[in-house]
Amino acid sequence: MSQVLYQERSRNPLARTAELTEDRLRRGGRTTPLDELNVAAMAEAYQRGRWLGGGGTERPVESLPQGPGVVPVTRATGTTTPLKVRRAADFAHALGDLAVRRCGGPEHVAALAARAQVEGVPLWIARRYAPGPVGRIAVAVDRRLVRVDVWGPGAPAVRLRAPYGFRGDSTVPGSGLVMTVGDVGARLILQKKFRKSKSSVEIGLPGRRWTLRRETAESSWLLRDGRGVALLIRPGRRPGPPPGSVLLPLADVRHESPDPLDAVMAHAVAVSFGLGDTTGLARFRAVHSCRNTDDDTWDRPWFSNLGSGSDDNEPGGGDGWGSDGGDGGDGGGGGDGGGGDGGGGD
Repeated sequence: MSQVLYQERSRNPLARTAELTEDRLRRGGRTTPLDELNVAAMAEAYQRGRWLGGGGTERPVESLPQGPGVVPVTRATGTTTPLKVRRAADFAHALGDLAVRRCGGPEHVAALAARAQVEGVPLWIARRYAPGPVGRIAVAVDRRLVRVDVWGPGAPAVRLRAPYGFRGDSTVPGSGLVMTVGDVGARLILQKKFRKSKSSVEIGLPGRRWTLRRETAESSWLLRDGRGVALLIRPGRRPGPPPGSVLLPLADVRHESPDPLDAVMAHAVAVSFGLGDTTGLARFRAVHSCRNTDDDTWDRPWFSNLGSGSDDNEPGGGDGWGSDGGDGGDGGGGGDGGGGDGGGGD
């Protein structure tokens, strides 16, 4: 049997007690395998004397009470679940020490942190991966933060942010969205027309221009300077995670160009904007420029909607094409953007 690292007991058989072992976490009648948790992100924060909460917020480990309290637990999908335990500090130390061991020790945790810093994406945000013409492409997205990062070999990273909020209004160029390609800002224009075939997304750089145009009800072409470089196809309705992963798959990206930047841009577009009939819309809810503080989000549920079960999806959520991203879809519960195998703790 796996060694018990933290355990709560009660004379009440209906009490929701918690138990942590080397390979699973149990709270009441629900058991979570440790493989479904983002141990790398929790270990990295713990090693700095911090505890990770919703949306990447942190608090000092020493601030956790010795008695009853809430300890957020981060999943491989980027979702954070607040866990009520009877000995908050003891539980956090047990889980933090276990996370460091499962990552291979302090030196390996430091190496993971260094890699994340180079990638420009914190460890708590889930990575998914897809094949590209010259190597594996990484895709990281958090829709609540309106944040997309896509990178791969031989190309600068493509990043999308909304530093002053996102209005969700396609009549305004970019609607508050800011895209960068490496260190260069891109001109971004979203156009949603009554005639679906006229809807588009335009991305401009000095000397290059990409255009996303509807092809069928479920697919769109990405063109660079008028030439098709990738066909982007929405996944079927309600796809399950690939074997060995808790993350929903990305969209099917069929590359027609050997250019590494075309491949990275294709995945960035597929995860950021609607495809098919929803071409011209962004897959994010409207967000005000005033963001929540750490105190607002640290001990509250944070849903990534990148998994297939209730642990990862808010009510009515799911990484579908609308329920997770405002007007960018139909809420059909499809996946999010070409087959992925990655996790936040990879």
